[in-house]
Formats: sequence, C-alpha cells, structure tokens
Amino acid sequence: MKPNFKRGYSRNLLRWKELSTLINIRPLMSAPHRVSINGMEQKYTWPNSIWSIDKNCYPPLLLKELIEKYVCTFADMSRSTKKINDFAKKLEEEYNLSADAHIYTCLNPKLGHPFGIHYDYADNVIVQCEGKTNFKVWEEIKPDYEGAGVANVNITVEGNPILNVDMKSGDVIWIPKYYPHLASSKTSRMSVSFPLKPGRTQPRDWIKL
Repeated sequence: MKPNFKRGYSRNLLRWKELSTLINIRPLMSAPHRVSINGMEQKYTWPNSIWSIDKNCYPPLLLKELIEKYVCTFADMSRSTKKINDFAKKLEEEYNLSADAHIYTCLNPKLGHPFGIHYDYADNVIVQCEGKTNFKVWEEIKPDYEGAGVANVNITVEGNPILNVDMKSGDVIWIPKYYPHLASSKTSRMSVSFPLKPGRTQPRDWIKL
C-alpha cells in the first residue's frame, strides 16, 4: 500500500441517517470498547431498565448529546451495515489482510483531532462519508519497535506533507502504517476508517432470511 487519494471513490458508504439507526440500537453502543468519547471531561452514569443485559450501553439520547459535544469513535463496526461489510471484504481480498471499521464523528469543527499528528501501526483506508476534512500526510517514520513508550500521537514532523487534500463525501485516502498524518475537520463530518493488519478475518457473508 502507498499513500494515495481518490476523489469520489466510494459514494454513500454511510450517511447520517444510517448512523442514527445504529445509535438507536442500544446493545450495539457498548462502552468503553466499542464507543470511545475522546476528551470527555466527566464520567457519565445512567439508569438501566430491568431488562438491560449489558449495563454499559449508552442510552441513545445521552449518546446524541456526547456526539454533539466530542469527537467520537465507534470500533468493531465492519459488519454494522452491508455496505461497510462489503467494503471491508473488498479490502481484505485486495490486500490479504484483516479489516475492521472505525466510524469517526466530529460535529464541531473547532475541535482538534485528539491524536494530533500521529501514525498508526496498521495500514488505513479512510472514507469521507459526510462533511469536509483536510488530511495531511508526511513521509514514513519507522519506529525501532512498537509498544509502550513509543510516541506515535501528538508528534512533531519536519518538512512539507506529501499529501494535502480536502476530502468531501465519497473521497477516499490510503495511509500506510508509520506515515504521520493529521485530520482537521472543516465542517461537521463523519468518516469510516478501515485499519488493516495480518490476522484471521471474520466471515463476510451477508445473511438473508
């Protein structure tokens, strides 16, 4: 995989209306592993009904409030919709790697990215779904090792970016691991990031009853 950008490569992958449906499926909105609220300043608690099996699932009304206030991440979402599942399957077949899908939302463009300039330990393909985001990508940084104590977030890089693009709905960017990058929201926005790593894939058959 090489850094790359394509305009209009994947249109209508996920819209606000579809995300609203996912948020309303409360058993899917489990904290903190699936739903991460970046920069949340307080710990929230909420009452649960007598039928609640997973007490850690965000109530939809509270989650709406948090999405409006913070940058939010929804992980392990590669089978959340058929379109996302099919896109993950396409990537797995092309790169022979295992794909996940992380949904990112930022409704307030004044909020900075919680990781600042950072690089990942997985290759990433990022689809801009709603709004507008500026992406900058710099030349590869190869760490001596991966693990605790290795600073890969809020780092400083020298030189000009090798990619500097404003992404609109349907645009896609390929960012290989170890390539520092920065995402800056220009409007309220939503994107889906597909991290790719070696490992076992999950079944991608979409079942119809």
